[in-house]
Amino acid sequence: MLLKYRCARQAYVHPALLARAVAGMAEQVTVDEFCSASGIAARSVAKGVTEFLLARGIGRVDGATLCFSCSDRVKAAMLAIGAGCDPEHVSQTLSWKDFEGLASQVLSSLGYRTYTNVRFTKPRMEIDVVGVDGGFAVALDCKHWKKGNLSAISAYCAKQAARAQELVRRENTITQAVPAVLTLHAERAMSAGGVPVIPVSRLGSFLADVRRFLPEVNVVTRQGPA
Repeated sequence: MLLKYRCARQAYVHPALLARAVAGMAEQVTVDEFCSASGIAARSVAKGVTEFLLARGIGRVDGATLCFSCSDRVKAAMLAIGAGCDPEHVSQTLSWKDFEGLASQVLSSLGYRTYTNVRFTKPRMEIDVVGVDGGFAVALDCKHWKKGNLSAISAYCAKQAARAQELVRRENTITQAVPAVLTLHAERAMSAGGVPVIPVSRLGSFLADVRRFLPEVNVVTRQGPA
């Protein structure tokens, strides 16, 4: 028997259930598979959770299956964190692919051409997501951090700046690049060495206004940081 979803019906879901739901959100999943993967044993409870997500534009129904993208998983994780779940616990259910999928989606919606897992050799480097608009690029890396680990953040931002410099050096069509780091944990945007550290929840607004921020951030050009 197929489940029929009334997306507006479910008004509240316990935060702990939202955190569990992320683990059950696959590209194509039946309700029983969702229950098994998420650890939400009761089918009626699982249906209520998925109704709550669908009502907020997270996921879609295709016949007897539920469909969730990488960006859907990150959005559900942000809902769980906003409802009071521990960010470090929730982030354990997310992969690099989830972050990359969301970042690519946001960049594409703003008119950028996107590339994932951009790799260089000699020196060996990799950038998770690059968005290119004309000669301007944003080089994003996705990072899970423990709270308060500022020294690790600073060191990683310096490495990201070096990756952006390598990107500009190798790609003749790119004249400017902004290195940035995407994280689930940060409650507000910050920077280290001029490299923005962006909470996932602020990614869209940052990218929409990134050119306005150029005087305040590390902008890599062919002549070096501006």
